[in-house]
Amino acid sequence: MSDLSVTSALQSGFQQLSSVSAKRNAEQAEQLAQSLRKQADSAQAMADKYEEKALALDSRANQAQVKSDDLNNRLTLSNAFRQAGEQATKIVNEAEVQPATYSASGLTTTAGDTSATGVGGNIDTVA
Repeated sequence: MSDLSVTSALQSGFQQLSSVSAKRNAEQAEQLAQSLRKQADSAQAMADKYEEKALALDSRANQAQVKSDDLNNRLTLSNAFRQAGEQATKIVNEAEVQPATYSASGLTTTAGDTSATGVGGNIDTVA
């Protein structure tokens, strides 16, 4: 064999080897790409699941906030009623009812009616 045919045979063998190697590399790259796609799909499914959970938690947090606001409003209203009751009780306790202040002395009555006591003559303090 001549040197030219040996060189040509070597080049042909090298090209075939390169072609087989390139094909194997391409197949490995395709397998890696498929594996990465599966991982990406799995990661997307997990992200969707966590997004649903996050939305549900956000909704529950909003409901809890509304309930908290409602309870705070009720507490504020309850405290206002309690304070008003305490103030009313204090006013009643501090008030002195003196019957002489409200007596009918000095008031005139109609002729023949000696039972009239005038305005404010009888005060009902039982209520």
